[in-house]
Formats: sequence, structure tokens, C-alpha cells
Amino acid sequence: SSKDKEGNKTKADKAKVEEFRKGLTALGDVYINDAFGTAHRAHSSMVGVDLPQKAAGFLMKKELDYFAQALESPKRPFLAILGGAKVSDKIQLIDNLLDKVNTLIICG
Repeated sequence: SSKDKEGNKTKADKAKVEEFRKGLTALGDVYINDAFGTAHRAHSSMVGVDLPQKAAGFLMKKELDYFAQALESPKRPFLAILGGAKVSDKIQLIDNLLDKVNTLIICG
């Protein structure tokens, strides 16, 4: 979201968002997502490209392989630092990590 001159949050016009997404879609034949750090966001560049063929890129694969290795057979001691604004959104993640880590630090 963006803000108006008074600092109030504004929402994007749905028709303009759809037009923007169609413009993104027109740029390619295949969609490759290589942005691991933003893959969870509902941004137009993540969810608005409507192409028949979609795939994860090499960097995305590297990140996923790293996390799989870290969770399945981590080097010890295993410290996890979990940050973010809402801990309540991370309860399931915290619960899953407790049996895997030696130490868990939660910060906001």
C-alpha cells in the first residue's frame, strides 16, 4: 500500500492493478521466480503474472536446498533466530523448530 499527502494508507485501483499485471504477463512466455525473500508476498510480480509455464529459478532452488539441509541434518550447535512483527503468525514454525534446534532466539 501507499500513502496519500496526509499520510493515510491508500489502496491501489483494482482495474489499474489488473492492467499492470497484464502488462507484466505480456513481457514473457515463461515465469521464473528466483526471489526467495519475497516469494511469500502477494505482489503483482509474484502472483499477477499469468503465464502457462512457471518455475522456480536456480537461486530459489539453492535457498530451498539449504533450508532442507539445515532442517533435516543441521550442523550442531544449531541456533535459529526468528524475527518479525507478529510472533502469533509464527507459532507453527516455532513449534516445528523446537525439536530441531539447540537454541531458538525470538525477536521482533
